[in-house]
Amino acid sequence: MSAEPLPHAAVPTAEMSHRRFSRLLPSSLATALAVTALGAMLIACSPRYDWRTIQSNEGAYAALYPGKPSGAAREVAIAGRKLPMTMDAARIDETLFAVGVVTLPADDAALRQAALESMQAGLLGNLGPHPAEAVKTRKVKVMSAATPAVALDGVEVQVAAVSPQDQSPRRLTARLVASGVHVYQAVVLEAGDAARDQRQAEQVDQFLTGFHPF
Repeated sequence: MSAEPLPHAAVPTAEMSHRRFSRLLPSSLATALAVTALGAMLIACSPRYDWRTIQSNEGAYAALYPGKPSGAAREVAIAGRKLPMTMDAARIDETLFAVGVVTLPADDAALRQAALESMQAGLLGNLGPHPAEAVKTRKVKVMSAATPAVALDGVEVQVAAVSPQDQSPRRLTARLVASGVHVYQAVVLEAGDAARDQRQAEQVDQFLTGFHPF
C-alpha cells in the first residue's frame, strides 16, 4: 500500500500483517469488515483516538484516521468484472474505520454507478439480518482534496443490525462516492457496546467528514 501519513510513511503493524489484513478483502466487496471488527474479544475501555492525516497516492484520497491504519489490495467482483481494490483500516476497540477504493478500467459514468450500487449492496448484505426499513440513506456532499475543494455527490448509509456470528449489535455508517476512475467507500463499523448508543457520534462524523478524494 502507498498510504502515508503526512509527511512520514504509514506501514502495517506486525499485528496486522498483509497476509492477515488481506482477509478484509474477499471476492464479495466488504464482506470481512464485520469479521475484522468482531473477530476478537476486546477489553471494554474508553476508545483511544490518535487522529492523523493519511494520504494514499495509490487510492487517490486523503483521510483523517483515529489510529495508524494497515492496508491490503486484491481484486473484487464489481458489476460482473474483476477490478482492483485497495483498503486501509484502523480499529479502535470495537470500532473499525476503513476506506476502500475500487479502480475502474475507464472514466465511465455507467460503470461508476454500477460500482456504487454493488458496493452499497455488499456492505448491507454482509452486515447481518436487518429489516429494509432500518436502512437510512441521505444525499451528502463529499469535499475533494483539490484546491479549491470540489463538492462531489455522494450518499451516506446508516443501518443497525445483529451479527450472525455472535448475535452482538452492529452499526454501520458509510459514505459512498465516485470520481473519475475511482469509487470510494468510507466506512465506520461499530460493534458491541459501541453500537448500542451514540457515544462515538463525534468520532464517526470526524472520520467521514475528514475523507477527501483527490
